[in-house]
Amino acid sequence: MFPVLRVLAYEHLQEHDLVRPTCAQVFFDPADTETGIWAAHDLITEGCGVLDLGSGSGAAAAAMARYGARVHGVDQGAESVAWAFEHYRSPRVTFATADFSVLSAEELLATAPQPLPRPLFITSNPPYVPFAAQVDRPLPSIGGGMDGLRLLPAIIEHCRSLHSDLALTIGSYSTPRRAVRLLEAAGLRIHAVTICSLPLSEFTLSNMERVSALENQGEVVLWRRTPQEPPAYFVIGLACRWSGVSDEDDEVRDGDRPDGEALMRLLRTAAASRTAQLEALDGAHVDGWSGPVRVLDLPACSDRQHW
Repeated sequence: MFPVLRVLAYEHLQEHDLVRPTCAQVFFDPADTETGIWAAHDLITEGCGVLDLGSGSGAAAAAMARYGARVHGVDQGAESVAWAFEHYRSPRVTFATADFSVLSAEELLATAPQPLPRPLFITSNPPYVPFAAQVDRPLPSIGGGMDGLRLLPAIIEHCRSLHSDLALTIGSYSTPRRAVRLLEAAGLRIHAVTICSLPLSEFTLSNMERVSALENQGEVVLWRRTPQEPPAYFVIGLACRWSGVSDEDDEVRDGDRPDGEALMRLLRTAAASRTAQLEALDGAHVDGWSGPVRVLDLPACSDRQHW
């Protein structure tokens, strides 16, 4: 068995963060963002630096700064960066327009007005919804390519370059087993996990071909609380520690270290629940999983903005 910690209210986002931005090109999905902040919270130490890749509205960066970090966010969306500058910039929080999938880690750090302190870690809540190639105009703020992991190799490369821990947000439909394999191959090890159930967006429900195909292949976990309701999914916040040892070079694998198979078993156990508190995890034994699991059961927020 493993301990299950439950959070029933927003603890990081503030009241004004729960109001949809007036700019239509700014991502807004509070429960998703709160999950990612929890993953970062598991890594933050007083005075550390954080490089936030795909910083969106800036709400997450501001929340991390309140816990003592100095945060620099980069985003390729000019509208998002302008919004973040106006609403969240402070002496401890800065932003720049940059494409982290193109620039090197050193080039990204150079966009900060002053050097980030060390230790430094990376956080990212990238677009992670899998869409088929034929989907007409997949929304850039959520479209994660064929496996939902389109930007993960670039994120991992920045971690490798900086020998950085990583707080990563993905979905239970973002081929989580493959995601963990990529992380482990680069020397990143899961340290803590946060899970929050969320309904699928209308756009995703209208373009389910790829998600359904991946589910049939056993690579996706969806949550069907009742046969009458549309499926939901789990947002997953992974706090990962940099080990510097790739999975191939790790001669002695720690049996208590969760891998991709263990994460899939954990998600399938959670999917047997009937409530958002994911009660099926209580007292459960999941092979390969021994660490704590944080479950977010947050107040419902139907207002979401994906563009």
